Amino acid sequence: MPLSAGIMKKTGTERLVDYLYDRKEQFLTDSALEKARWCMLDELGCNIYGSTMPEAEKILDAVSSLQTEGRANVWGTQKKFSPDTAAFINGSFCHLRELDDVHYAILHTGAVCVPAALAAAQVCCSAIQQILEAVVIGTEVMVRISKGMDFLNHRERGWHGTSTCGAFGAAAAAGYLLGLTREEMVNAMGIAGSRTGGTWAFAADGAMTKRLHPGLAARDGILSAFLAKQGIQGPHYILEAQDGGFYRVMSSSWDMDKLDEAQSSAMEDIEFKWFASCKSVHSPITAAREIFQRNPLRNPENVKSIKVYVNRSAIEMAGGQYRSESVTSAQISIPYGVALGLYGYQGTAADYSPERLRDERIKRTASLVEILESEEMNRLRREEKRSAAIVEVCWENGESEKAFVKAPKGSMFAPLTKQDIRDKFYSLTEEKLGKEKAAKIEQFLMHGKTDVQVTELEKMI
Repeated sequence: MPLSAGIMKKTGTERLVDYLYDRKEQFLTDSALEKARWCMLDELGCNIYGSTMPEAEKILDAVSSLQTEGRANVWGTQKKFSPDTAAFINGSFCHLRELDDVHYAILHTGAVCVPAALAAAQVCCSAIQQILEAVVIGTEVMVRISKGMDFLNHRERGWHGTSTCGAFGAAAAAGYLLGLTREEMVNAMGIAGSRTGGTWAFAADGAMTKRLHPGLAARDGILSAFLAKQGIQGPHYILEAQDGGFYRVMSSSWDMDKLDEAQSSAMEDIEFKWFASCKSVHSPITAAREIFQRNPLRNPENVKSIKVYVNRSAIEMAGGQYRSESVTSAQISIPYGVALGLYGYQGTAADYSPERLRDERIKRTASLVEILESEEMNRLRREEKRSAAIVEVCWENGESEKAFVKAPKGSMFAPLTKQDIRDKFYSLTEEKLGKEKAAKIEQFLMHGKTDVQVTELEKMI
């Protein structure tokens, strides 16, 4: 019996779970499931690419010292661990180079929900169709939890929404594959929410914890679902409890009606990233590239000053200077992105190499960048969901030029084409897998039958 049985009003998680079970047709649409295919392709690409990074070996070594074997794949390697541990590793790998998908509610949903769904599916022997549905459901939960509060304020308070909201989404994705009842799903949400966390403190020194956050959320969500399946009770008032409620702790305001209001599928608003950096860097680097393209003969070394106007949230997330020894710090640095753009670089993963970070020209140009809050940029962020930017460059001869970008490539206003996503997948996986194997995976995910089990995918990677 639900904890709220003694009163008429349902708790937030009960309302959300009722929405998931009663109104599937509103978010489990053909369009959303098609988007989930692209999401899986994109995340597996990021995952496999991440497995080749130097940090990946450190993560694997750390985990291997605690656990020797399991049933779930670490994609891009020959290793298997328990489902929760595999989801942790894969989620972290997905996020290692900031190329994984993003939602305007300040979430990296795919890096949490895809690893969680795939790991749980390997235990449940789920079919591809079920995995796609689990990804859609996990994404829906993650986004609704975030949108139920003032997610901009949540971020300004120092929280990382991918981590804080992610465990709810992972619990829902795994819980769906486990066939949880409503009561069990509410318990899974409560368990997930009772341990959720993840702060933005990594920005102070370029620490690597940001990369771990999606994986930790995926891990804890899976564990929560399995605990709930065995009858462990979670707090049904996890969101609104007077003492320790998730929303009360993490935001200045919240609206419980957002949890079950009618709206289009959250999958429809997922953005596939073109740039290997925080979303707040995308408009500034695009604007800087526009200035470069208009002035190909101008030497950035003759720049006197650079002003960048962005919204407050962008300043909080990516307004700081980068550290030349930290890739993470560069990927969350608007000054670094602007410097790249002014030199004509495209902001790919290769542009965030240790060698480029140490480039004295880039370091000097980045040091000239002044980040300023703009009320117009704040309005665009809150009212139109746009992370826009104005970049104004002044050269030493007194001339200046300005570029204003509202829709960088990869945003919902200028989305990647299907071919863009395919090209991105091949660029991330061909070196590791070879062109033939990468093509087989792409064909399987995008055009294969959905009634086959996940074991078929395991054989390919």
